[in-house]
Amino acid sequence: MEEFLTLNNQRGIDPITNLLLKDRLERVRQIFRNIEDVAQESGTNLGETVRLVVVVADMKRDRPLVNEIQKEMWGQDGPFPCRTIIQVDYLGDDFIEIDIVVRITAANSVPIEFISPEKSFTPTGTWSLGIKTDTHIFVSGMRGINPETDSLVIGEAPRVRQAFRNMKTIIEAGGGKVTDAIGLVIYAIDEKYLEIIEMLQKDMWGETPLPPVTINIVTALNDNDIVEIEGTFIRT
Repeated sequence: MEEFLTLNNQRGIDPITNLLLKDRLERVRQIFRNIEDVAQESGTNLGETVRLVVVVADMKRDRPLVNEIQKEMWGQDGPFPCRTIIQVDYLGDDFIEIDIVVRITAANSVPIEFISPEKSFTPTGTWSLGIKTDTHIFVSGMRGINPETDSLVIGEAPRVRQAFRNMKTIIEAGGGKVTDAIGLVIYAIDEKYLEIIEMLQKDMWGETPLPPVTINIVTALNDNDIVEIEGTFIRT
């Protein structure tokens, strides 16, 4: 089984002064530098990143900063890791925290594969739709974007259904199926959407037992969306 390095709640703290950097862009850059240092100490690097969850205080203000620094770290055209970005109403004295999962490569590890099926939509930032490793498939937070128009589907239930369909498209392009999920993370801006999500998930999974699901009620998602669904799958 592959090994992964998981780091949660990473902040832009200067390791010399042990203080948060004041400049916003520099603080975001410092988060990734700190992560890169730990990754290298663990025998891996940022190029093996399979999952990012970025938590910000202001989506419109902070998301462009993350995109800019990711282009510095991964290159202008990537390829970039899977990513979900959410806004919450409280981060204490900070405006951004990052959770990250990085693969620790072994001698026989094959290069990670970035999944980008023709029938899917175009990523809206510095992230990839899906990533396949030796034993897992990671899917970024999926939203109800119509792949034919690259725009959000109208209507609550149709949009959530499209998010699940987008996830299905990506996992199948990677050689898996949605029922291979070992964990889903649901991000919603209101609890009222949870009933719709549960109904549509049961419809897609059929008779197969549902995987563990983590639910996060957030303040905002990109494009003022209502629901985002992220998944981790085991390769069978």
